[in-house]
Amino acid sequence: MILLLDIGNSRIKAARAGSGGIEAVSAIAHAGDPAVALQQLPPEKPQHIAVANVTGAAHEQQIGAALQARYGIAPAFARTQASCGGLRLAYAQPERLGVDRWLMMLALWREAAGPFGVAGAGTALTYDAVDATGQHLGGFIAAGLGTHLQAVLGATRFGTGDLGQQYSDGLGQDTEACVRQGAFLACLGALEHAARRHPAARQVISGGDGPLLQPWLPAWSARPQLVLEGLLAWTRMNSPGG
Repeated sequence: MILLLDIGNSRIKAARAGSGGIEAVSAIAHAGDPAVALQQLPPEKPQHIAVANVTGAAHEQQIGAALQARYGIAPAFARTQASCGGLRLAYAQPERLGVDRWLMMLALWREAAGPFGVAGAGTALTYDAVDATGQHLGGFIAAGLGTHLQAVLGATRFGTGDLGQQYSDGLGQDTEACVRQGAFLACLGALEHAARRHPAARQVISGGDGPLLQPWLPAWSARPQLVLEGLLAWTRMNSPGG
């Protein structure tokens, strides 16, 4: 059994994977200290641990030590690669592309070689396009839905109540709805423009806010565990026997 960990900016997604693929996915908020939050993982010892971490090198050391102490196993940390399994990055410095973005692309490319666009909707909203040859064409990083809301509220003086989560593709009719809709439409607009600019049969969205955005993107499919899927693909590519 493989323990897969997707350590993001605000939470950890954990899953166990066997011959049948990914199972038993759970999410743990880490409040800026992922190493401590790892103590909430089940005690059952895995055979292998694979980690996608976007919280930085200092946290990585603490995460590795915490997993070693809990399970007696040194985890394998996925690293963004310039070329892997036919997928080639546009970045001149591949290490500067977030491993979560890379793993989402790797998951889709290994699943079916062909053009696609993929978005990650979390603290940040990201998008990457890949052509039919496996060449990464580039992408964007923007504020995610919650980050948009925080930015507007932090930079203005008007008061608001509970913003709620009643999103639509329309206009607001009170201050709260207008702030909410502004953030929502900004995210939708960025993704719609990217898909028009880089058309592909597969447009996929993942991340915590994917379920909020995908219903208003009818040509897109939702894959909430895509980073974990890419992490599993990377693990299997690098294991004996492939």
